[in-house]
Amino acid sequence: MKLINQYGLLIIVSFLLLVSLLANFSLYKELKLVYLSLYATSLNPLSIQRYSPDKIPKITTENSPKVVFFGDSRAVGWSKPELTEFQFINRGVGGQTSAQVLGRFDQHVAILNPDIIVVQVGINDLRMLPRSPNTREDIVKNCQENIAQIVQKAQEIGAKVILTTIFPLGEGNIPLKQRLFWPSINQMKQDINSVNNYIKTLESDVVILDAYNLLKSHEANYSNYYRDLLHLNGRGYEFLNQQLSKLLAEL
Repeated sequence: MKLINQYGLLIIVSFLLLVSLLANFSLYKELKLVYLSLYATSLNPLSIQRYSPDKIPKITTENSPKVVFFGDSRAVGWSKPELTEFQFINRGVGGQTSAQVLGRFDQHVAILNPDIIVVQVGINDLRMLPRSPNTREDIVKNCQENIAQIVQKAQEIGAKVILTTIFPLGEGNIPLKQRLFWPSINQMKQDINSVNNYIKTLESDVVILDAYNLLKSHEANYSNYYRDLLHLNGRGYEFLNQQLSKLLAEL
């Protein structure tokens, strides 16, 4: 009987050890990805090479206004509206913070001489590593200031700005492997609201596309509009393009 108990205890200890090893290996892989990402960012912080000057799109329709989507991965994924009277160019870079987006404005946007710039940025600032309340406030403030500078730079080159509020979060929870590195869902929602409230104060200088409230008003359709917690799918962009098309027609 004693031997059986010892054998059972050995099995339990071995199982717990295996679980611990697997958990540590998973954490190691995640930390390695974070390190490699940070290292790549330090080597090329603005991803300037993503859009080289010799790859400026050619004008497809003479005298058609140029509309540039500018920002992070949510800008990258923004499919253009079916409006043949405009030329659409995408200058989004996935994973970038507002500071990185601001830093590449001259090389990626100003060089295009756009007529209209659609800006979607901010979520990557707000999903940074969990932080103290004071640091959170600094990150939100810096995000707001960077957005204001993007607007200012756009106005300096004579472009009109359609500034979108930060999209709401989709359904579901933060993926397990990212919970160590992200703030809580509630923290992110609070920070999104803070930045969006600031964005609305810029309404006298820009055109606001309130993507947050548009999507919130159709929250029942989240499963149709989102592909994960942070990103819309094609249907989601088609929904936003209904409002974007109206705004473009009025400019």
